[in-house]
Amino acid sequence: MLKFLIFLGILIISPFFLMDASSLEIEIQKESDRIIDSMGWLRPDKIAYQEQIQIIIDDINKKNRISISMLSTDPNDIRFPDYIENIANEPRIISFMLTNQFACIPTQIDRACIVVDVKREGLGKNITEIRENTREISDKIVGGGVLVFNPEFISVTLYPKTGLDGNEYMVSRAMYTINKQPTDDLFLALSSMLISADIRDAGGFYNHAKDLSKNMFSTFSISLQTHEDKMLRTMQITLPCSDTHIELVDCPKETSEKITRGDISPLDFIQVENITRSELFWNQFLPFNSIIHVMIFSENDSQVESVNSSVIEKLQHISDIQENGWFFSSKSGTKIDGRYIFAEENLVNKNDLSFSIGSNSGESIKVNEGGGCLIATAAFGSELAPQVQFLRELRDNTVLQTESGTSFMAGFNQFYYSFSPAIADYERENPAFKEVVKITLTPLLTSLTLLQYADIDSESEMLGYGIGIILLNIGMYFIGPAILIMKIKKQI
Repeated sequence: MLKFLIFLGILIISPFFLMDASSLEIEIQKESDRIIDSMGWLRPDKIAYQEQIQIIIDDINKKNRISISMLSTDPNDIRFPDYIENIANEPRIISFMLTNQFACIPTQIDRACIVVDVKREGLGKNITEIRENTREISDKIVGGGVLVFNPEFISVTLYPKTGLDGNEYMVSRAMYTINKQPTDDLFLALSSMLISADIRDAGGFYNHAKDLSKNMFSTFSISLQTHEDKMLRTMQITLPCSDTHIELVDCPKETSEKITRGDISPLDFIQVENITRSELFWNQFLPFNSIIHVMIFSENDSQVESVNSSVIEKLQHISDIQENGWFFSSKSGTKIDGRYIFAEENLVNKNDLSFSIGSNSGESIKVNEGGGCLIATAAFGSELAPQVQFLRELRDNTVLQTESGTSFMAGFNQFYYSFSPAIADYERENPAFKEVVKITLTPLLTSLTLLQYADIDSESEMLGYGIGIILLNIGMYFIGPAILIMKIKKQI
């Protein structure tokens, strides 16, 4: 009964959720344009494969959207069957897309869609010729079947499209329908078929896309699009959420309240404490291959007030990136647009990614030296200090390589970040306290160096060494001093 009421609600109000013109197919194409447009900004240096998480916070309409994408121009990363790859030999085809997005064809909401866009020029002088020629071109790609589907031709329509140069031009779109499948089934089947095993095994954002696909309200899309002399291949999982629109899934707990307060925590949307980039990029300087992109739309004139990591002030050359941090192409106004860029780090935690927004005062963004190892960073003066780098490498390369270590870090982070910002702030205000903390951390750092010499290849070994280190530190920090105090009291 509940599912029926949700479905009925969607039918009633779906016309009010069209981003433009008369159907959601335009929203689909705009999303494709956005991905193509991003190629100019996120062009990778060495590896063609890219992973991207995009969070759109629409405070005007009280709707949010989470998208996780895998993109590449290399057919060895994402490879479509040859009959689809043949788009490269047909210069008139702009793009191919398969999606199960709701109401991609409004008249057949129980079906998924295949969309083929063709350049308008040279298709004919009247609508009949245009439709016939468009279908002839698109049928060569999808007419004999697509992957495991048998498409049914629906229509050819003309509509204006804005190119990357800002100019508007007409395209002819051929629409087909296919049997609709759940997003998680599509993702598991088609990712195994299209995405290379190396990418799947390397984890990263791919794993979060797999998790997101399990939500019954998520949507799946794959596309192949022409861009200059290359073909951009994309697989994407998208989930809209809202606490006010009944036809959308509720946003994760407390997310909306935080947004109202101006606290933006991107990882709240995918409900994880840490996020690790693909292992394909580990130990390499590939800043543009993993991007966490946040866009905020509001009616009020807002600005980014503070961040918990560094801010990249300009991004004209690769040398502008010295460490992980946020680059804001728009940091004030009714639109906030920021991208978190990985430098040489493999992991970022929820606290590092958080930032705050408020009314536009024109002041500079305040950088809270709060990301990562807050207390150690404040004690040793920099995230680049050898002691801080050691802690970070130990976390990323040893502890987080096991499930037990990852679980421990998730629980530890919740406890640690409940008090560490206050201690780090006091360290910066009080040099004497800073020196005390530095001395206090020395036994801990010494004990942790033991893990560098441990050969940890299993969960049991991680648990064994981890418990041993914890007991060693309990002895050094509590039992040892307690015994010493008792002996001193006896002598007195």
